Amino acid sequence: MKTMSGNLASTSLSRAFIITLVLSLLAFAPSAKAATGNQKTGVVDVGKVLDQMPEKKKAENILKSTGTQWEKSLDTMKKDFQTAAASYEKQKKTLSKAAQKQKEKELNLKLQSIQKYQMEKFGPGGALDKKKAELFAPIRQKILNTVQAIAQKEGFSVIFDKQAMVYGDKSNDITFKVISKLK
Repeated sequence: MKTMSGNLASTSLSRAFIITLVLSLLAFAPSAKAATGNQKTGVVDVGKVLDQMPEKKKAENILKSTGTQWEKSLDTMKKDFQTAAASYEKQKKTLSKAAQKQKEKELNLKLQSIQKYQMEKFGPGGALDKKKAELFAPIRQKILNTVQAIAQKEGFSVIFDKQAMVYGDKSNDITFKVISKLK
């Protein structure tokens, strides 16, 4: 069972990243201007900005490499288990009941170890998720800081992610300003 696929991991990674960034941007929106109705609203295509950043590709490569190493370890553990299980099946008839129980217990422990490793590395909140968060936090912060700087300079009180927008005037799109400032 493969635990990562390139496009699926990238898509879910991008969605999670975008949602986190949008929520972060909303948290920094000044409420005083919003209360008076005198707010200038802008949009940014965070996905497009993220795709232009070399840091994203570097982080994805590190994540993929780390995941691949862990998958190889998991595959080795599974092969060892399969070998031990096949060996047990061949010897089973010649073993005493006590020896059979002991071998079955050992196999069960190996299987539990495999499952534990898989959850620790690839499960929700596992090492791969933590590595992803570690790698993308500085990228997220860099985009957030850039968006904030442009918003403050140009008088925007709220910036939304373009993917969350139903309709908007193209003149309020700061995507290319963010991309050029990040370069």
